[in-house]
Amino acid sequence: MHTPAPEPESNPATPASDRRPHTSVVPNQTTVSRGLALLTFAFILSQFYRSCLAVIAPEIQHDFALSPAGFGAMSSCFFLSFAVAQIPVGIAFDRYGVGRPTAWLLAIGALSAVGFVLAPNWAVAMLAQMGLGLACAPVFMGLLHYASENLDERQYMRIVSRSNALGMVGALCATAPLGWISQHAGWRPALAVSALCMVGACYGVWRYVRDSGHAQARQAPMGAMLAESGKLLAYWPLWTLIPMCVAMAAGTGFRNAWSGPYLADVFGMQAGARGVALTLLSLTGFLTAFLLPVLVRRNTLKSTVGGWACFAMIGGIALTIWPDAGVVSGVAMMALLSTIGMLHPLVMAQGRALIPAQARGRGLGVLNTFVFLGSALTSWGFGLIANAGHLRGWANPDIYAAIFLSAVIAVVLSLVAYWFSPTSAPVVKP
Repeated sequence: MHTPAPEPESNPATPASDRRPHTSVVPNQTTVSRGLALLTFAFILSQFYRSCLAVIAPEIQHDFALSPAGFGAMSSCFFLSFAVAQIPVGIAFDRYGVGRPTAWLLAIGALSAVGFVLAPNWAVAMLAQMGLGLACAPVFMGLLHYASENLDERQYMRIVSRSNALGMVGALCATAPLGWISQHAGWRPALAVSALCMVGACYGVWRYVRDSGHAQARQAPMGAMLAESGKLLAYWPLWTLIPMCVAMAAGTGFRNAWSGPYLADVFGMQAGARGVALTLLSLTGFLTAFLLPVLVRRNTLKSTVGGWACFAMIGGIALTIWPDAGVVSGVAMMALLSTIGMLHPLVMAQGRALIPAQARGRGLGVLNTFVFLGSALTSWGFGLIANAGHLRGWANPDIYAAIFLSAVIAVVLSLVAYWFSPTSAPVVKP
C-alpha cells in the first residue's frame, strides 16, 4: 500500500519554480516564508473562532435566550457559511491567487468579529457568525494552496503539518484563557481581543501575501469553471474521501460547540473549569498533529488515516456507553474522539494527488466544502438531538450518549467508504 502518487507535473524532484510555467508571479523564498507565516497566523485565529463557542456556550445561551436547538443553529451558521464559500474561494484562488481573496474575506471577518462582540440579540450574533465563517473559509485552504504552489512535495508535508499543529494554539486560546477571562470579565471583552487580531491578520495578508493565479484559469469563463468544479464530483475516488471529510466533523464539531455544554450539563462545571478541561482537548490535538506525520513516514498515508480514525472512534464508543462515568474519563475520551479532526491535512494531501494543478484550488474547495458542511450539519444535528431529549424528559447523560452514538455511526460509515480509496490514481480530468 503506497501513498497516492502526485500528478506528473508535481514531481518532488523538480523545484517548485520550475513546475509553475502557468503562474505569472514567482515569489522568492523570503516572500513565501512570510506569506506562509501570515496565513498560519490567520489559521490560528480560524481555529480560535471554530472552538470559542464551546467554552462560553452556557453564557451565550443565557444572554441570547437560546434553546439547545437555537444554540446548535448559531454554531452551525459559522460552519455553514464556511462550507458554502469553499468552491467559490477555490475558483478565486485559481484565478487570482491566495492573497487578494483571503484579504477581502478577512476584512468581512474583522467587521463580523466586532459585530459579534456588540451583538444586542441572537439575530445579529448569528449574522456575525456567518461573517466569521466566510472570513475563516479561505485560510486553511489558502495555506494548502499557497504551499502547494511554492513548495516541493517534502517541504509541503512538513510545512503544512507544522502549520496545522500551530493552529492548535488558537484552539488552546479558546479554552482556559477564554474561560478565565469570560468568568471574570465576561465573554464580550474576551472576544474583543480576538477581533483586534483579526484586523491585524487582514492587514498582514493584504500587505504581504502577494501571488497571482493561473493564466489558464483566468482565461476560462466563470461559468465554465463552475461546471468544471461540478465535474470533480463525478470523479469516484473523491467520493471515497468525502465521507471521511464529513466524519472528521463528528469529533471536531462536538469539541468546537458541544463539549462545553456537556461538561456543564453532566458535571456542573463553570466557565473557568470548562476552559481548563478543554485545554486538555486542544493539547491532545496539538500533540496528535505532530505525531501523525511521523506515523505517515513509518507506514502509509492511507493506513495512518484509517487506523487513527478507528483509534479515535474508541473515545466515542466509550462515551456512548459511559457518558457520566467521571470528569477525568469524560475529558480523556472527548480528547481522543476529537483527534479525528487532525486527519484533515492528511486527507487533503491524499485528495491533492488526484487533482491537476490548474484545478487544485477548486478540488481542495470541493473536499473542504464537505469538511465544513459536515461541521455545520453535526453541530445543528447535535442540537436537535439535545432538544428532542429535553422535550422527552431524558436525563442529561442519556442525551449526550445519543449524541456520541451519532458521531460513532458517522465514523463507521466513513471508514467503509475509505476502505475503497485508491492508493494511486490517474489524474482527474475536470
